[in-house]
Amino acid sequence: MTAPAPYNNHSLVGEALRLLAAGLGPYVSGKMQEAVDAGRYAPDDSEALGEIAGDISVTLRVMAMAWNDVFRDALGPAERSLVSEIRETRNRWAHQDTFDDDDLDRALDSIGRLLAAVGAINEAKRIDGAKHRLRLRRYGTASSRAAAPDDAAPDPQAEPDPAAEMQPMDPPGEAELPPAADLDDRPADAIAAPDSAREHLIQEYIHKGVEYRRNEHFGHAMGEFEQAIRIDPDRADTWFHRGMTWGLMGDHGRAIADFNRAIAISPLYAEAYNCRGYAHFCRGDYRLAVDDLERADRLNPGDELIQGNLQQARMRFLQQPGNPDPTRYGAGPAP
Repeated sequence: MTAPAPYNNHSLVGEALRLLAAGLGPYVSGKMQEAVDAGRYAPDDSEALGEIAGDISVTLRVMAMAWNDVFRDALGPAERSLVSEIRETRNRWAHQDTFDDDDLDRALDSIGRLLAAVGAINEAKRIDGAKHRLRLRRYGTASSRAAAPDDAAPDPQAEPDPAAEMQPMDPPGEAELPPAADLDDRPADAIAAPDSAREHLIQEYIHKGVEYRRNEHFGHAMGEFEQAIRIDPDRADTWFHRGMTWGLMGDHGRAIADFNRAIAISPLYAEAYNCRGYAHFCRGDYRLAVDDLERADRLNPGDELIQGNLQQARMRFLQQPGNPDPTRYGAGPAP
């Protein structure tokens, strides 16, 4: 069997734009026709209406030009900004510009939000699945992937593929997410069990949680990690895994809180610094991201994931106003 060609970020942006055309085109065509029929809008080029569903460039251009007459009452300022942003993304894609992982994450997030706003739920879910796989690739590390059972896990060296034909993910509803661990509600029999039995039980919960997380069943993963925390709240790895799960769900604030707990318990936990740094990066706190990722790099030198995250965090920090010292943040020779 022929192996699939490796994806690249530019091709993933193109696939996302294809899905956007499929989901957005019918909505725009319908709204335009309604406006024409009601006499509220007369398009400059009536032939363009027939091209909307198949050409994302035309679709976005028409939306921008006819916004006040056709779309303003149905969509808000946030969606108008998304249209402008995605037009720029499409132009960059058409000119073969390079997209780094952060550019790709932003493009997927914006396209997914616009699709959701116009009710194109199936396409939005597929975009969301690709976005979460990208975040899994950036959060995940070799040792954290290896925590799943050998007989149930995929190749621990294989990176999650954000392409994966942009298949829909199965996001949990709020009802699936367990409440934060109540440490007074720990199972008494597990707490009183011998150390070896407790360790075995905790490892089982962690293994199941990691496997659920790999398959993007985040609610179920949370439940497993919560059980492990209830049994022993003083283990760094359980807080780390719950933090990773929060991060993959997009709740970087709660992720940081859990990584804080993991680091307080285990101050030399390189992966926790890496993931906390990436969570800060996602929140736009680039200096905090650089500090954490530099610490992770010192603790685990040579890790390609850490070094890649650190490079992007330094670049974003240096782009901020305030003239940070380029030598201190990796743009010049080390002091």
